[in-house]
Amino acid sequence: MHPSLHNSIALRWDLHSQSFRSILRKDLSWSVSDAATLYGALLVERFRTYGGNHLELSDHKERLLLGASQFAIDVPTVIPDLDANAAQLLKLNKSVVQQNGDVGIVFLLSPGETCDSTTALGTRPTCMMHLIELPFRKLATWYTDGTDLSLGSNRVVPGDCWSTQLKSRSRLPYFLSDAVATKNCADSLAVLTTLRGTISDTAVANLIIVDSTGKFVSPKKEDILVGCTLRVVERLLQKCDIAIQFRDVQPSDLASASEILLTGSTGGVWFANTFDGLRIGMGAERKQFQKVSQLWKEHVGMDYVAQAVAKASTNE
Repeated sequence: MHPSLHNSIALRWDLHSQSFRSILRKDLSWSVSDAATLYGALLVERFRTYGGNHLELSDHKERLLLGASQFAIDVPTVIPDLDANAAQLLKLNKSVVQQNGDVGIVFLLSPGETCDSTTALGTRPTCMMHLIELPFRKLATWYTDGTDLSLGSNRVVPGDCWSTQLKSRSRLPYFLSDAVATKNCADSLAVLTTLRGTISDTAVANLIIVDSTGKFVSPKKEDILVGCTLRVVERLLQKCDIAIQFRDVQPSDLASASEILLTGSTGGVWFANTFDGLRIGMGAERKQFQKVSQLWKEHVGMDYVAQAVAKASTNE
């Protein structure tokens, strides 16, 4: 971690003042009796800056409110203005952001302490926001060489257990699958499947498959955590009269794809180079990746690929 990030300023929700208070990032902690610690009841939203500013956060706020309602958190009184607080965090860390050349932001929310029997769980939540380093070296590799995908041995938790749209930190299947995938390739991403054996998503990205006819296909929304970047990309493509077909995707669809695009809050838009060791789209020029990547550059207002390549070169 860059030293400046270790010493950066974080924000923690103060129950008495009903506002965020600044605290050193290194001093953030969770109580052992917090619902996040005891039950993994922890909501998370991750996004990043582009050119020192965060993007509009309405999709993140919508997902956060959905999760808060399912966690029985008193939404009207404890959910702060995500855009305003992100701006506050960046202002407090202006020099840090400049030194790092863009950063990630993490927002965390739990129902709070479980040991206070006099207060209903969810009315005194634990809430914090802090900066994280962007892995520019890894991102540069993703953008220029692509990432390696492998079929994970673990399955995603079905919607019958809890909503697939719940962005919680209880993501053990992804962690276990990635632990296996990275043994073979340090930057590999595991693709998880549903109980039916169809493709779902990865720990950090949604998948968009470009089939042999040039159609854009993605797993059914009820089988994935619909990422905020995927939502934006879907809207950007719609403006170009390009629709993403959300349907069952089989592992064989990945193997036969002409291109596989990935979307995620940290990386934006990038592509996969191999799936289970087989090269994707032999001889393809990745025209669709170039098209979608250009749309994303225009949306964020900068060449995010060139930035990552330059930062990776500087840090070598």
